[in-house]
Amino acid sequence: MSMHARIYQRTNPDGSIEYYNKKDHTRTPPSRADRGLSSKYDGMIERLSEKHGVDPRLVKCVIRVESDFNSEAVSPAGAMGLMQLMKETADYYSLRDPFDPEANVDTGIRHLKSLLSYFKNDVPLSLAAYHAGIGRVKKRMALPPIQATIDYVNLIMQLYTGEKKNYSEGAVKKLYRRVERDGTIVIYSK
Repeated sequence: MSMHARIYQRTNPDGSIEYYNKKDHTRTPPSRADRGLSSKYDGMIERLSEKHGVDPRLVKCVIRVESDFNSEAVSPAGAMGLMQLMKETADYYSLRDPFDPEANVDTGIRHLKSLLSYFKNDVPLSLAAYHAGIGRVKKRMALPPIQATIDYVNLIMQLYTGEKKNYSEGAVKKLYRRVERDGTIVIYSK
């Protein structure tokens, strides 16, 4: 007689990974912060997140910030759908219709999972790579000095953890040089 057990994985905000074999049905009702994370896609997001071993709350936070749960959203940069996938990312994962909510979320979760794996479950670095590209994060192994990316990571992490914190402390700020009339060189950041 063969028995099958389902093992679930959850990545906590601190980056630790938790494995468990039973869904937690004793969770408390959604808090005020969670209300903005509810959508008609909840069941699908939870199912796909579970399938790929990514915390559904993190996925919902990404979708909330990326598209505000609008499956037809297109950014000025050309990112598409619920998880705002760029064409290159969609092509890499063989996504045919980026506006199909289920296919978009499945692809977005797969991409997010690959980033979490690459950055050893460091959620802020993975989010920065999701937003700005893996190369920009890999170069410094810190949030890149791009204000839009820093704001993006801080906003998602605030939704995800409930704590307001600046995750860009490790980001190298761009330095500027100014030469005064007397020849003094002034180095400063904006």
